[in-house]
Amino acid sequence: MNDYRLTYHLAPRQGWLNDPNGLCVHDGEIQIYYQADPDSLTGSCRKCWGHFTTTDFRHYTDCGLAVEPVERFESHGAYSGSALSLDGQLHLFYTGNVKEPGDHDYIRSGRQHNTIHAVSQDGLRFDQKQVVLTNADYPDFCSCHVRDPKVNPTADGYEMVLGARTLDDEGCALLYRSCDLQQWRLDAVLRSATKMGYMWECPDLLHFDQADVLLCCPQGLKRQGYRYENVYDNGYFILHGDEARTYRTLDHGFDFYAPQTFLDPRGRRILIGWLGLPDTDYTIPTKTWMHALTLPRELRFEDGRLKQRVIEELRPGPALTEAVKQTKAPETFVLKACPQGALTLTIDGLKLVYENGLLTLDCSQCGAGRTRRHVELDKLDELELYLDVSSVEIFINDGEVSLTSRCFFDDSVRNVAASCNFTLYQAPRIEIESRDSA
Repeated sequence: MNDYRLTYHLAPRQGWLNDPNGLCVHDGEIQIYYQADPDSLTGSCRKCWGHFTTTDFRHYTDCGLAVEPVERFESHGAYSGSALSLDGQLHLFYTGNVKEPGDHDYIRSGRQHNTIHAVSQDGLRFDQKQVVLTNADYPDFCSCHVRDPKVNPTADGYEMVLGARTLDDEGCALLYRSCDLQQWRLDAVLRSATKMGYMWECPDLLHFDQADVLLCCPQGLKRQGYRYENVYDNGYFILHGDEARTYRTLDHGFDFYAPQTFLDPRGRRILIGWLGLPDTDYTIPTKTWMHALTLPRELRFEDGRLKQRVIEELRPGPALTEAVKQTKAPETFVLKACPQGALTLTIDGLKLVYENGLLTLDCSQCGAGRTRRHVELDKLDELELYLDVSSVEIFINDGEVSLTSRCFFDDSVRNVAASCNFTLYQAPRIEIESRDSA
């Protein structure tokens, strides 16, 4: 059976994965949690937190489940959140989802979104759980949908940003502050001057020297030409006080959502996203596992915008080819090219075309229902493409633009051809060991 198992991405051994959660460094190890449902390929049975650790982004330990929804205040799922390492303890903040019985729309009634604080010494099990905010604590203009807390330390305490949907179906983010991680007060409501969707999921507040940036996933954006082609977008605002301005999409591919960031021991802002998207009209034909995490990316703010590049620990290996225009290739590789103009690149059924200022990713022959995605570009000077067995991550012009997608091939040999010279390199390698066998 061809189950399209990825070779250098984090994915569940079985069952479902979605949002990355709780990214942080604790006791010298990088903690990578994620939304997990090991009993389902749809994520509909029980939403838990799965857990990987690493020290070098190449060797990982699969630690199994860290958080399971066993309390009344999280009875329908331990939803997304974040983590903070303090004084030898790991603090998680996440949304406890509760669906009340009765005739409800679960938007304006019938749903509890509780903000939960859980503590652990080792990061493996979180048995100390406490509700710090309930729906009654959120502003009166909010619907039941207030979730995905991201907590950061500040100079005088801590900040927490939560994604929200108002009763008027407008997306926004709630900014809370605390001195002790227990008592939280509302400090600001982050909004755009014009409506940008009905819900802002998975917010992350980033403080760069040049600007404060709100990363989030607005739901309900209406397509505008080649913008907002996905059912749900992902992107960021530049903050001016409480006002969210200058929205840009972060990744333009078919399968990217819910990115979260953390600062690593070197001070780099590292981003990991869900290599997937909810509520799509296209599918994934895997039979035993569903979805993966993106490659870790270093996030920079340059020239007034965010740029991404794969972290150096996972940069390409030795060259597999000289500069060529056509070759056969293994099923995983990294491709680099400098088109300096128009481009046509094909990898079996996958096609990337740049002409007349428009970049088109065409997955219609290998995408299990995926068709085309587009980005308007003034120029295409540089291209870096990471192909795994069933995924592609493309970075344009030193990470100004990225496109991430799943793609599915039947053969293990790739036929690669382009209108310009390109070089292939050995793909990154990772190892994943189960904690049970460690």
